[in-house]
Amino acid sequence: KTIFVSALASVFILVSAGFAQDGGNIEVSAQVGGQFIGGIDLSTTLYKRIEAGNAFSYGATAGYLIGEHSGVEFQWNHSKTDTRAQPLLGGPSVRLFDLKQDMYLGNFLVYLTPRDEHSRPYVSFGLGANDLSASTAGVGNSTRFTFALGGGAKYYMTKHFGLRGQLQWVPTYLGTTNNGGYWCDPIWGGCWLVGNSHYLHSFDIGAGVTLRF
Repeated sequence: KTIFVSALASVFILVSAGFAQDGGNIEVSAQVGGQFIGGIDLSTTLYKRIEAGNAFSYGATAGYLIGEHSGVEFQWNHSKTDTRAQPLLGGPSVRLFDLKQDMYLGNFLVYLTPRDEHSRPYVSFGLGANDLSASTAGVGNSTRFTFALGGGAKYYMTKHFGLRGQLQWVPTYLGTTNNGGYWCDPIWGGCWLVGNSHYLHSFDIGAGVTLRF
């Protein structure tokens, strides 16, 4: 929640600066879509993998245009899905719990056309956090680092109203285990234990409307 408030305050500062200078720099968008979510491998005596199901998602962005070909924005995206565990010895998967995700991202956008064009395709890169919440007793919320790579397009039907479509790859870092093996330096000598990092991968597709002020 601290991340959310800090990011939102930064957007408000940018918005205020935009009004103080000239109009047409501020954009807000609302989107709905879906998430295609992966899973993580386990090393337990009961289960070998947990899979998260695909989910409906929705969210909003608030941003500021910088010059002709770039912009920054704050993005919030919410989804809810179920998780299933694959037994180590085979058999049908077992439903565990519902998983809620609230992603908070600060994105940098690079537009491929000038700002006055009706069609504005773009690529984006974002950093932020993913707040994970499981609907089961004894498991609390967990906030993890995440980043995003994506792209999309905005099509302005008027000067202030347009449509937006976007695709993002969003890996969320879950943790590191010491089962990645050993790495040995062939020049200086010596070997080190290598950690194995685990990520929850999702591909997010969304479409909606965007307003420019």
